[in-house]
Amino acid sequence: MISNTILSWPFATLVTALVMASIVLRLLRIRQLHVGLPLVVILVLVALLPMPWGPGMWARSYLGEFSISMGLLAVMFMQHRLGSPWYLPTSELRALNVLIVATAAWFYPMSLGLTYLDPYGLGFGDFRFSTALLLVGLAAWVMRAYGICLMLVAAQCAFALRLLPSDNLWDYLLDPWLTAWSLGWLVRDYLLTRKARRTPVAAAA
Repeated sequence: MISNTILSWPFATLVTALVMASIVLRLLRIRQLHVGLPLVVILVLVALLPMPWGPGMWARSYLGEFSISMGLLAVMFMQHRLGSPWYLPTSELRALNVLIVATAAWFYPMSLGLTYLDPYGLGFGDFRFSTALLLVGLAAWVMRAYGICLMLVAAQCAFALRLLPSDNLWDYLLDPWLTAWSLGWLVRDYLLTRKARRTPVAAAA
């Protein structure tokens, strides 16, 4: 097997670069595919430069490691924002973010000692944990929640190849920044949906 060190550091920096590119895309309010796509490519290439030139390694030093799920969510966000023909619909993004927030609401209190159960320990290769993820993936596939399926499969494949520095599957699935991002997206989605519902009523009045 290829050494963990050889693959983990550049791949982890790539995940960070994708997250940084999605944030810049949002801050600049770019929605045109022909403008946004070249910009994303340039930002990712710049972020992948080694220290001290590339911002990707600096971001990892100060913010910590992002999960595979965070990288995928950043890509989904960019696709959705730029109107790519193969982006996930809003309903699937909503379901994906709800699952992330709900999982984090259970996982972090348990891992911090709320009970004697330590879910983080299950991430080192516990068969029960892998079975539970398989069942969640099957349920998502039946419900056609393909974003959830993609995230679960990608995280477990990356874990099998040890593409991140961590040896725990949870670090491939979840991280605090991902939770904050998903929660913020859900709040924004709720406010926009509420505003859209009020607009026809106001117009009719």
